[in-house]
Amino acid sequence: MLNWLKRISLGVIGLLIVAVMAVYLTLRQSLPALDGDRLVSQVQQPATLSRDALGQAIIQADSRKEAMYLLGFAHGQDRFFQMDLQRRVAAGELAEWLGEMALKADKTGRFYQFRRHAEAMFKTLPAAQQEILVAYSEGVNQALAEQSARPFEYILTNFAQAPWQPADSLLVILSMYMDLQSGTINRDLTLTELKHQFGQPMVDFILQPSQYQAALDTSRLQSKVDIPPLTAKPSTPTTRVASPIPFREEIGSNNWIVGGALTATGDALLASDMHLGLRVPIIWYRAQLNYNVESQDISLTGVSLPGVPGIIAGTNGHIAWGFTNGYIDTADWVQIDRSEVKTVDETIKVKDRVEKYQRLTSDYGPVHQLGARFYALKWAALEPYAVNLMLNQLDTRLSVLEALPIVRKLGMPVQNIAIGDTQGNIAWMPAGTVPARKVPHDTAITPAELDDLWGAEEFNLPVVMNPESHRIWTANSRVMSTNDLTRYGDGGYSLGARATQIRDRLFDYPQFDEARFYQIQLDNEARFMQPWHALLRQLMNRNSGHFAADIAALENWQNCACAESVGYTLVKHFRRQVLNATFAPVNEAIKAKELSLGAVSHYLEPGMWQLIRSENTQWLPEGESNWQSFMLNQYQLAKQQLIDQYGASEDLSTLAWGKVNVQAITHPFAGQIPFFGKALNMAQIPAYGDTFMPAVQTRTFGASQRLFIRPAHLDKAVLTVPGGQSGHPLSDYYKAGFDDYANHRMTPLLPGKPLHTLTFMPK
Repeated sequence: MLNWLKRISLGVIGLLIVAVMAVYLTLRQSLPALDGDRLVSQVQQPATLSRDALGQAIIQADSRKEAMYLLGFAHGQDRFFQMDLQRRVAAGELAEWLGEMALKADKTGRFYQFRRHAEAMFKTLPAAQQEILVAYSEGVNQALAEQSARPFEYILTNFAQAPWQPADSLLVILSMYMDLQSGTINRDLTLTELKHQFGQPMVDFILQPSQYQAALDTSRLQSKVDIPPLTAKPSTPTTRVASPIPFREEIGSNNWIVGGALTATGDALLASDMHLGLRVPIIWYRAQLNYNVESQDISLTGVSLPGVPGIIAGTNGHIAWGFTNGYIDTADWVQIDRSEVKTVDETIKVKDRVEKYQRLTSDYGPVHQLGARFYALKWAALEPYAVNLMLNQLDTRLSVLEALPIVRKLGMPVQNIAIGDTQGNIAWMPAGTVPARKVPHDTAITPAELDDLWGAEEFNLPVVMNPESHRIWTANSRVMSTNDLTRYGDGGYSLGARATQIRDRLFDYPQFDEARFYQIQLDNEARFMQPWHALLRQLMNRNSGHFAADIAALENWQNCACAESVGYTLVKHFRRQVLNATFAPVNEAIKAKELSLGAVSHYLEPGMWQLIRSENTQWLPEGESNWQSFMLNQYQLAKQQLIDQYGASEDLSTLAWGKVNVQAITHPFAGQIPFFGKALNMAQIPAYGDTFMPAVQTRTFGASQRLFIRPAHLDKAVLTVPGGQSGHPLSDYYKAGFDDYANHRMTPLLPGKPLHTLTFMPK
């Protein structure tokens, strides 16, 4: 009997080994070829695609168009899975691949009808831009045609890759509109519902300016807002429940730049760390494009976005540029009559079945229904001018002054650009698609209030160039003047605490280099949390006998979002719980409309402090007699929730910030693969930052790149990214470079010695 059991066990092990080997060999077959020669019709002169030790793509081509063909080939080899996801999310075509789990996302995509818009936009682009998109698509599809086996994501889901179309690149850009500006849309809809239920005073209370303002011209918003009564319409429940507000904390992009007067070499020095959701593969792709434009030798180095031809942020050796999300107001909701609403039958493929439903639209735009009310969306992303490839034309610009006319015409989600040159000039301006309508709105308007200029694009954008301070900073909050704010509006600006901290750091030193800039990006001092720390400490002092361990943690909190700090965890979650409990009635009132205060949660800080300092009892829940006891109760609740999740210990060490806020960069399919799925993920990183500080880090959100450039001294330039170049788990480049990111080391921007080279010869 034992022998039979032994034989069966050995047989099962043998079958497992065979299965693992079969999977491994199949994966090996899908690895792209990185060396060799090929004959293609897309090049007129020999061209090369090389990779260095990090897998950075180094392209040598005769023209911009041919360079984009090779970039498409590189993206197709290394990142097609990522590209496919992004185009399908934007088009609402993901459920065909991933099934029911993607159906809700598809309905969101179909609401905007981006597939139709992308195909229409492609036809209106200049011929040269169309040619680049076609060449790029041919490069992608050439890479797909050379595959010996499908990537594992397609084998796992038994799904076939569809060829890349020129309009798909526009879809990828439109997917970035969804990522970067959907907050504006949700913000205005939420404020509209708050106005409907609570009146304009509640909207004013939530939107009141904070103490954290860092405009480049030092202008400040001043307002005195009364606390509104906490009442809703009689039909709306106002009972306090434990339903938490889904706080919007995924704002974190920073960029800043100093002029030549503040560097030892006299050229500008740029820092850029765009923050996005982190996943495997990472969003950016390192590349250097070398080609010729009208007898001018071009060498562009930086990060590209797989699916889009060109370098998004980087340098040509004369200028350097980086972005943060602009958050100016690019959307309006228009309340329309039911008679103006049209119903359209929509069909979505969901694996082996078809989902039929009806979406609402109108002559004004797609329609969202809130109860018996209908709102049509006007949004820059839905306008014919939303997307273009003008960013590629920065390649020939030799100075900031030459670059600004190009920046004015960029077709993309509007960003703050920080740009500098070898002569030490620096500038900021909104870069991207801005509608020409003159009056932005926080809440829905009537058709009569709709500006006819929505059909035109604004090019007369504000600029700050060579300020007296020689310093420019942006961090998703308002940096334009209060006068310009009236014209361009607030599309969801961040609170401003991070921007003020960066601004102050830039005035701490008379001179800067790349290493000092890196220190600013990693700055995790808890300035924003200091008032909350003082408040909690005061509450503890009144009840010191019950909170000895808590007081010890608060005294040793180190005033930073440091991995070992227990005190920071306690302060962070105390603040969140107080906000949750205080604004619960407001959140619950709009919850029935499938809305939440999450869309405006970053505005709640000044109103919260106004309530605390005024001791407004009308906002206290039943059973609470004063704010001190209420807040102490919320602290105890927050602490218990932490203990329930992370475990208890006498010294509270289980609640150290590094254990509570571990950064986990994962592959979307990792959870679907037993035993081996975790190997697809990057190593976890203990916390070194949080929101409201330059070093922004949450579990799944953080710096998608850290970039530092002096355009005349690229040998010192830095580009560190949180993952590898290749999306193939067996590639040497799958995790290459991640350790530098995790350990805060400076990875060179410029590529190293080529280790692999593909040569493309003209047919």
